Amino acid sequence: MSTVRFSQLQTPAIIFDMDGLLIDSEPVWMRTERELIWELVGEELLDETLLSFQGRSSRVFCEGMVARFAKANLKVESLLEQLLTRMESNIRSAPLMPGAQELLEYLAETSVPMAIASSSPMAFIEAVVKQHQLPITSMTSGTEVPSSKPHPAVFELAAQRLSSPVHACWVWEDSVNGVIAAKAASMCAIAVPDPHHPRPEQFSIADYQHASLLQSLEWIRA
Repeated sequence: MSTVRFSQLQTPAIIFDMDGLLIDSEPVWMRTERELIWELVGEELLDETLLSFQGRSSRVFCEGMVARFAKANLKVESLLEQLLTRMESNIRSAPLMPGAQELLEYLAETSVPMAIASSSPMAFIEAVVKQHQLPITSMTSGTEVPSSKPHPAVFELAAQRLSSPVHACWVWEDSVNGVIAAKAASMCAIAVPDPHHPRPEQFSIADYQHASLLQSLEWIRA
């Protein structure tokens, strides 16, 4: 990982993940997914299993569960509908992560182009931006591209919407799949992992690693 200061860099565009990075929604997703699978098949999913889907689309999670519990005769579309219906209300209870508001407002004042590129449905992204009045107008959902993270497609589309070349984009991510996607898109990756992540060494592929968005803000201001 590099130790270069942000002020020394040329940064035409910044792309943020949303769940687990800007809002504290990963525990909400994990609880909702675990409860739904328990109700349908009577098996409790381990944290390790849920973390393997972190950063990926809800459809990929549902496809994985249908394959995992083949004998339960689950259907992807039905499972996806149930999951998103529950999350539509649950996600509204997720607060902003420490430093998120301050970081976004500071960057907005500097006129740096910013976007959110999340695996969540666009309706969820728009709801979070509106509810917390985030100064971001460019939003891209993983449901708009054929492949979810760790494929780079969602970040590539976000860069296109910002009219920025991919190599000039900086991505903030909290998931391993997201960091892999950013690097696959030839973008600089700043990882802000959960401090309780069971395998923190997986984030070593990131260009920078911060303990929180508050540290990111200090780094940018330095």
